[in-house]
Amino acid sequence: MSALVTKTAERHFDSALGQCNWEAVASELDTPLIACLDHFNASNSMIKPRSPIETYGGWSKVDMGKLEQFIAANYADSSSVDWRLAGAYMNIDALECQRVGLGTFNDPINELGYRRVCEFRESVMSWKDIHQHFQQYANVSLLKGKCLVFKRKLDGVTGVRLTSKWTDADLERMKDLIEKHLESATRSELVDIIQRELPARPLSDIRLLFGRYLYKLRAGRMHSGQMIRLRELVAEYGEDWDRIGETLGVLPCRAQRNWLEHGGNVGGNSSWTSDETRQFQQLVSSGVKAKEAVKLLKTKPYWAFQDKKSRINTVAKQQGDGTFSGSCWSAADDETLLKMIDGSTASAAAKWEQVRKALGRSVIACQHRFLAISNSRSQVADDHRNSVTSEVQRQLKSNSIVDWSQVSQETGFGLRECLELSQYDVGKARWQYDPDSFSQSMADRLTGFIKEHYPVPTPVSYRAVSNYMWVDMDDCIRIHELLQGKFKWTEADCERVIALRAQGLMFKEVARQLSPTLATGTVKGALRRYLLPKPVQKPISADELVEVSRLVDEYAGKYPVTDLFTKIRTQLNLTNRYHSHQSIVKCIAAHPHYQTKIRNIDYNDLANRIATGQTTAKLAAMEFDVPLRNIEVRMRAVDNRLYSSKWTEEETRKLVDYMQSCDSKPDLVYFSKVLGTKSPIHCSRKITRLRHNGVLPHVPKTG
Repeated sequence: MSALVTKTAERHFDSALGQCNWEAVASELDTPLIACLDHFNASNSMIKPRSPIETYGGWSKVDMGKLEQFIAANYADSSSVDWRLAGAYMNIDALECQRVGLGTFNDPINELGYRRVCEFRESVMSWKDIHQHFQQYANVSLLKGKCLVFKRKLDGVTGVRLTSKWTDADLERMKDLIEKHLESATRSELVDIIQRELPARPLSDIRLLFGRYLYKLRAGRMHSGQMIRLRELVAEYGEDWDRIGETLGVLPCRAQRNWLEHGGNVGGNSSWTSDETRQFQQLVSSGVKAKEAVKLLKTKPYWAFQDKKSRINTVAKQQGDGTFSGSCWSAADDETLLKMIDGSTASAAAKWEQVRKALGRSVIACQHRFLAISNSRSQVADDHRNSVTSEVQRQLKSNSIVDWSQVSQETGFGLRECLELSQYDVGKARWQYDPDSFSQSMADRLTGFIKEHYPVPTPVSYRAVSNYMWVDMDDCIRIHELLQGKFKWTEADCERVIALRAQGLMFKEVARQLSPTLATGTVKGALRRYLLPKPVQKPISADELVEVSRLVDEYAGKYPVTDLFTKIRTQLNLTNRYHSHQSIVKCIAAHPHYQTKIRNIDYNDLANRIATGQTTAKLAAMEFDVPLRNIEVRMRAVDNRLYSSKWTEEETRKLVDYMQSCDSKPDLVYFSKVLGTKSPIHCSRKITRLRHNGVLPHVPKTG
């Protein structure tokens, strides 16, 4: 059925419009429209989806109307829409279709929905929880706005108050009233006067426009001609603001504020040069206030001085020594930053303290600058990727092999960069583990390449490894995991161990059949866990939990943390209870005594030591006398910083495709290695957001 629908859709595809006539497809096959869309296989189709560049922000009225009609005809509301099918119907990416759909088809709330919201609010339910019952609205603010509009209609508020615009006569009348009574009336009295004069206008509108105009009247920025005249008057009259205001035709307070904030800097620049920064530091160190510094420096407005001073104070608190360089980043600074943080070194593991001292800037400023440089490089990665891939294809057609050094010379990129950019996979060999034909020389070649180009803690690009070995990427990942001693046990593996043992093989020989690095004890332990029944665990009671907390308070700091765990379990006779283990660990980890110690650990330095093999998380926990749980949690957070948290459209599309192809629980560790730019935790968080937005289906909880 899938092949039939796909071929029929190709016949009814209009290349000029970039869309398929799905109604004709459904009529020809005598099948419901939704069923046809569900059976359509885009991966095997010749139909090319419209690119996001063509559709983003450029939806025509025809497209909008077509999508609206499709949703109205096939779904009850926007919350029940299957955006994958809607994307296939419009021949547009599902994420783009959902973005436009949620922003467009937010119908006004009806009376029944409004009554439900009132009932929820009367039961003291938060707006965030109420929004879970009204998923057709994109966010909480939109739902609250719809309810407010409906409430105004119920209260009998006329359409004039909601929709009519202020006329020029009304605005001029309000301005005249403000200027006439500004000196003699208070703010609230002015609002009352305006409301009596303009009874057709709502009080909220009067207050809003009154505040805007009053600010402009008292402190609004003058144009350049007025600023030039202001400088002349200050030079002539000094700081006689009453006289200057009368001459300029503005309030004295407005003239004074413009002089303080913008005086001497007519159309000036807010960027600070190195000379300006040095002069400013000299003025601040000599005790000159910002108002006086504006007059002395005469190149920056008052607000720029205030901002500069607050930044210096903030950085001084963070660094402790007050060193700061607020000048613009030069090309030499960027070059120094990139040399100290080599491209092969993860930014989170870099020696930022050394970088800070070398550049004379804060750690945060250096990290933000490095991130900005990295982002600017990634924006041109598509063009580079296409040029490298084309060169690889050309060499394969002419020579049947790829000379990566020649690819590097032709494209102008480094060898490792070419290996990471090439996306051509046709003709790559497979590499499955077979104990009889396993090549140790190939294994040494793989591990040698990774050690040379991806030293710890740099994340490995298996795309580059696959291109270097010219072997399928999935096979490279699998073999590298086996060489590292990692083995994921499944029921099929355990059944295979039982069958091999039945043939008379020893455990050492069985381990060799599964992996080149698998230990005999690991095989025995896995088989034992598979064959023996799991004991029934009794959860810890509330009274026992209180006693655990009391003992942690009593013993914290008196015993090493490793002995503390055993002592508490033994004293409470909880040695055979799994849940007690978790409860004790949580109580110890949350205790203030250990939280203070944890805050004083340099986790970037610890991550470098763990990655280079100088220590382990368990040894670090013993060294600092803190729970292992806290070290592991913090290390995961440091590992996450090795990757950017921003998702591109391509990365999101790959994640959605992978999730839709999974029949069982997804292996996010494997997917993060294939993607190469996100950690498993980043992938897990992104999946949660995609499920919340309706791009991926929700998975019901079991157990």
